[in-house]
Amino acid sequence: MEHQKTSPTQRRPAARVSAAKPFDLDWLQPDKHRYALLNPLHVASSDRDDLDSRTLRTPSVKVRDPLLPQLICLESLSLTQRENLAKRIEQYAKRGRAFLSALLQSEADADQMVSHFRFTLEQARPGSRRRWWLRCYDPRVFRHLCWLLETASMDRLLGPITCWRWPDQYGQWLALERNEAPDLAIRIPLLSASQWSSIDRMASLNAVIDRLAMLKPEAAVSFDDYRELDGLLVKAQQLGLTDAEDQQLHAEQAARFHPHIHDHPEMRRRLDQTVETQGSYVRCCEDLSAQSLLTMARELETII
Repeated sequence: MEHQKTSPTQRRPAARVSAAKPFDLDWLQPDKHRYALLNPLHVASSDRDDLDSRTLRTPSVKVRDPLLPQLICLESLSLTQRENLAKRIEQYAKRGRAFLSALLQSEADADQMVSHFRFTLEQARPGSRRRWWLRCYDPRVFRHLCWLLETASMDRLLGPITCWRWPDQYGQWLALERNEAPDLAIRIPLLSASQWSSIDRMASLNAVIDRLAMLKPEAAVSFDDYRELDGLLVKAQQLGLTDAEDQQLHAEQAARFHPHIHDHPEMRRRLDQTVETQGSYVRCCEDLSAQSLLTMARELETII
């Protein structure tokens, strides 16, 4: 599956992500990836108790260690342990779940890796005096950071990590190699105010992607698609839809049926009604079938 439309000559992170590949047992060798990330909220404790791990804690977090992401030191695992780990990865993948959040290559030792995540997972945010948690270890977040971040910012996010490999929603794995080594002494804010706004929308963006994966898979397969879907969520906000589910439906309709579907008089009427009454756009569209929306899309083609 092709995951990018951007020219390979460009150096933005999204343009440098490798094509999706099935999991390879060889990736668990220390010369391929020395570390892995694991989210204990997604993995049974009995499936991870035998793995040599370090808790990724940050200065301000008030969460118990068993709930925080874990750094797995792959080079400390025996051959048998790596084979068992590979089996668990495959078992979880068959159930549509990811056992590992990422595989990481780095020349840094475990202490240096933990120190890096100590600063990376907790970020300053423009206009806020508190620290904000950045779930970069989550594959459903990291995939969006690839199109959201500039090259220099991604390099600082990766820090001592030279390659970050993660599973997609289909159980395939993608990889991003660091462009160049950053100055690790620089701890300025990683994200701008507008980028934080995109991160605030990621739960809604992922919900739209999940819906389209079932209803129109070809509409959400590339980083460019993700960026466009995020733009549709912004447009829904600008039109006056304040509820997250309303914004998601608005974006889904545009991606699934026609980019200008909401210019159709019938859709404009429903949108205006929702905004004027501060009601539910989802409820306003409950009587609409896929066929009726397709008919509207065809009618638009004769006008536009």
